[in-house]
Amino acid sequence: MSDRVNHELLKLLPPDAKVIVEIGCGTGSTGAHYKQINPHCQYIGIECDREKAKIAADRLSWVVIADLQETDIENLDIAPGTVDCLVCGNLLPYLKNPWEVLKQYSALLHPDGQVLAIVPNVQYWRRIVNLLRGHWENADSKMQYWFTLESIKSLFAQAGLQVYEFQGKGQQTDNFVHFQQLLHPMIKALELTSSNFATETGAEYYVVRAAKSPIPPRRLLIQTIIMAPTGCDRVRVLEPDKFSATIPGVRTISGVKSAELIPPLPGEEKVFIWQRTIMQYPAYIPRLKELLQQDYLIVAEIDDNPIRRREYADNNYLSYRGCHCVQTTTEPLAKVLRQYNHNVAVFPNQLAYLPAPRIYSSEDTVTIFFGALNREKDWQPIMTALNRVLVAHQHRVRVKVIHDRRFFEALEIEQKEFEPFCSYERYQEIMYSCDIALLPLVSNPINEMKSDLKFIECAAREVAVLASPTVYEHSIKEGETGLIYRYVKEFEIKLNELIADAQMRRQLAANAYEWVRDNRLLCGHYRQRRDWYLQMRDELPRLNAELRDRLPELFSD
Repeated sequence: MSDRVNHELLKLLPPDAKVIVEIGCGTGSTGAHYKQINPHCQYIGIECDREKAKIAADRLSWVVIADLQETDIENLDIAPGTVDCLVCGNLLPYLKNPWEVLKQYSALLHPDGQVLAIVPNVQYWRRIVNLLRGHWENADSKMQYWFTLESIKSLFAQAGLQVYEFQGKGQQTDNFVHFQQLLHPMIKALELTSSNFATETGAEYYVVRAAKSPIPPRRLLIQTIIMAPTGCDRVRVLEPDKFSATIPGVRTISGVKSAELIPPLPGEEKVFIWQRTIMQYPAYIPRLKELLQQDYLIVAEIDDNPIRRREYADNNYLSYRGCHCVQTTTEPLAKVLRQYNHNVAVFPNQLAYLPAPRIYSSEDTVTIFFGALNREKDWQPIMTALNRVLVAHQHRVRVKVIHDRRFFEALEIEQKEFEPFCSYERYQEIMYSCDIALLPLVSNPINEMKSDLKFIECAAREVAVLASPTVYEHSIKEGETGLIYRYVKEFEIKLNELIADAQMRRQLAANAYEWVRDNRLLCGHYRQRRDWYLQMRDELPRLNAELRDRLPELFSD
């Protein structure tokens, strides 16, 4: 029995959907993975195979067993106009009447709802070649219809849907280029357009995105150059980009330390983001000029205090003064950045995925986690107290350390494990195996502008935290979602309690997990970036005037 996740459609599902209906949900694998992104969604499956539906029922909100060929949707117990996304998978070509089925199911859609589907392309160049050689690949006798690009548009139009994007999928090799060259005389004789013919024959199948609203989406191209990929590209760029790309009309692309400007599609408004870039003056002036001349909104992305790097000041803070606007992680950091550019938006760090609730082992050993970069001054004040606690509980406690060799060597117990700097997946795996996490930050101007990401990562994996008040007291509810220590003796007392009291430790972790689920998942916040970019695009005349006042040389010939 197939239990595949449809990753091509999964990555396009709107992360903040309240209701999704998947026609032909199979065993519910796609929906189960989506629920890690958005656990609040009602994900409803419709399936004709009872054995598959039984498995899916344990994974999805609920499953309706129904004949997928039928167009009667009254028995589905789904109110018309309430569905945010209708997922058809690759079902449409297998239906006896896909036009009527799509039309009937589309009635369930919210006015701003959308449909996702995968449709094979009968015009694919390899199929044409095989047909000319006398071979037809339709080994699957259950398929009822083949579609062209134009007939797909007609199929959706008859259902009252507007196709706003086709993603053509299929490998285009040198043979494809040769095919186009061989058929060029025929294309010319038939008065076809070469570019259109290449588009129509290049895709093996299409991923189709359609909307119920007749109003076309506002199109936005978001391009980012990542200058600090280690540790912050995922949460600050890659995952927000992935979520933004699910919004109709939004296209995202990023590159590490280099980024050629991407040609826009018709009607696209353009945003260029410099992530943690230290711009040298005057070397970067021509690059900024080029972006201005090509009508980009220029954004600086920064998640760390600029006073840590003298190069920012040495270049007169061009990294912020030379952009239209700035995005960052915390309000204290935004306050500093507004000294150089008062157009600053705060997008706190969020988690893109929520692991399944934790199942604890019967092992009695309590595992403590410490994993951080450049924290020696933060952990030194508590190390003596930490060792007293570890020695007192040495027969039932161990420590797992990532990256910080000096911290590891300072621990006065044998039950300890060290992992060098590792991938984020390995980092999560180690964290997930621990019971308590130590989050020390001493109070200083650098630390006070950091984000609470470490806490929400621990909370999502149900690891109880003992943290400093710096940064974390604004997120942790003392005694409910974690523990805060304000002096060394309190650190020692509370760590002893966490080790000794498994019930308290696990309750704190469970409460923190629920808090992250309800407040700090990216699915509830990702649209804020797109909305802000569009607002800034609308205010571009004002932003250009302010930029001219700050750096008139950007506008000189």
